[in-house]
Amino acid sequence: MTPAAKSPPTPRQGVIVVLTGFLLCVVFAFVSMSIDSGRIVLTQTEMQNAVDAAALAASQEITAAIHAAGQGQGSASIDANSIAVSAAREMAAQVAELNGVYVDPDLDVFFGKRGYDQATDSWPILWGESPYNVVKVVARRDNSDLDAPDGEFPLAFGWAVGKESVPIATSATAFVEARDLVLVLDFSGSMSDDTELRSIGNFTQSEVEAGLDQMWDELQAADPTWPGTSKSKFPSTGFGDIDSYAGTYVSSSDTNTIRSQLGLNEKDDNGDYVHKYPQAGRYSSGQPKGEPSNNTSKNDWNSYINYVKKLSGPYKKKYGYRTLMDYMQQNNQMKWTVSEDLWRTSHYPYTAVKNGASLFLGFLADLDFGDEIGVVSYGSYAVWETSHSDGEVSIDLTDDPISHEYDLVNAIQRRHQAGHYDVYTAVGDGVLKGRELLVGADGDPDDEGHSRYGARPTMILMTDGQANRSKSGWSMPSDFDWDDWTDYDGDGSADYSTNDQHKKYAFYEAVQATERGITIHTMAVGANADRDLMRAIAHAGGGIFISVPGGSTIAEMESQMLEAFGQIAAKVPPAQLVYEMDAEE
Repeated sequence: MTPAAKSPPTPRQGVIVVLTGFLLCVVFAFVSMSIDSGRIVLTQTEMQNAVDAAALAASQEITAAIHAAGQGQGSASIDANSIAVSAAREMAAQVAELNGVYVDPDLDVFFGKRGYDQATDSWPILWGESPYNVVKVVARRDNSDLDAPDGEFPLAFGWAVGKESVPIATSATAFVEARDLVLVLDFSGSMSDDTELRSIGNFTQSEVEAGLDQMWDELQAADPTWPGTSKSKFPSTGFGDIDSYAGTYVSSSDTNTIRSQLGLNEKDDNGDYVHKYPQAGRYSSGQPKGEPSNNTSKNDWNSYINYVKKLSGPYKKKYGYRTLMDYMQQNNQMKWTVSEDLWRTSHYPYTAVKNGASLFLGFLADLDFGDEIGVVSYGSYAVWETSHSDGEVSIDLTDDPISHEYDLVNAIQRRHQAGHYDVYTAVGDGVLKGRELLVGADGDPDDEGHSRYGARPTMILMTDGQANRSKSGWSMPSDFDWDDWTDYDGDGSADYSTNDQHKKYAFYEAVQATERGITIHTMAVGANADRDLMRAIAHAGGGIFISVPGGSTIAEMESQMLEAFGQIAAKVPPAQLVYEMDAEE
């Protein structure tokens, strides 16, 4: 049987050519998309870099305005009407343009306020709310007019995908970081040196006298009374023949004779001395003690008399308001447990520090950038000043020792005095307590301190003297290298070191604070302050050092102190970029 004939094969000539042509179109489309995608990514990167720089530059205009305000040049509050806002808009546009990117200063630059939300432990940004501490810069290419500076991005092979151009937009947000601040203040005995008679020579006699007279006048104006009575501690008529600023001269050297000649032995019908010594001190609770007994008053007046009769110079054996005010500023007498009303007086340089701290707190209030603040004081030991009770006010910030309650913090620091606890100068313990307040105590995993996550921990250390106390039994670690911390000029060698145990301890504690992320600014006040140590601590702590020389008058000291606190208050951290997810409108 003859097999059936096979059908001839279907002709396929040209199919490969058609398939090749089709595949080439697809490949070309992918290649064109790849090229355009690369160009888009490159352009977005360039735009992102430009707005990053623009946002940081714009925010620096805000920090510059804050710095100027700290020098007394304008307001610290940055709002829509602020010159800084106009400058920030223009700066953002200029920096973007220098990077080849167009930014409309009126439409593409936004301002807001970054603040702490305690309920959520976060830092939300409220756009349009002042005072402004956040700047957002947007670069847009979304204009259908491709020739416009903000025209859409043209595609090189747009015809291949049926689209001539695409919009592109990038943005960057920069903010000025809030601070958690701790003022570490010297409350030692030398903080009243400038208003004591022994400062005659450093200041003119008339100026020292005017300072002592002011102290008496302030006590007269305050008119404190003995607890539970209406009896003035500092009556306008004085105390017997202690009834004038200059005082009554008594030539005798016998204490009992002097007391009698001054009329201090006069008694009323009840047998009580008419002229009680005007200070009785305080209990450990801070409550003032009552009017002293006859015997206590007699002993206190005797101590005053013995002090005055041993003076040298123009006030030897002159019993009056000036020598009484001078006596109250001496060693043991200046403690608040002895002279409970000394805080009411303007004694220097302590009062200049109080006024400077008040200015500092007022600046933070005006700035309103979310800074919070606490106070540590030190004499021979350091104290967290988180509460105060003195029979007139009761303040308790123990649950919030680094606080936004500026008025309460100010009230606490103002109701203290030179030598409040004692006369010595434990700088190292002050730094230690400041560090523990911010970031917690060493060796306690449950103590994280009181600084907020997302805020810059900052310490302001002030002294008018030399460190003369350190931790018992402490010694500098053998591997400590001064070169790592005090090489000011970068030549590999330390520019500061010391063999003094107390100074070494203060510097070591500053290094411990720095290694835990704390910025330390320092202030050396008066001729006897340890400027070398304070400069070294500021260098190690990444902060600024300010010298307050003191000048030839108390008024100059006051002015210098206010300027110094203003500079530090205005030293906000450098602006930094924030992730867009944290800066949503």
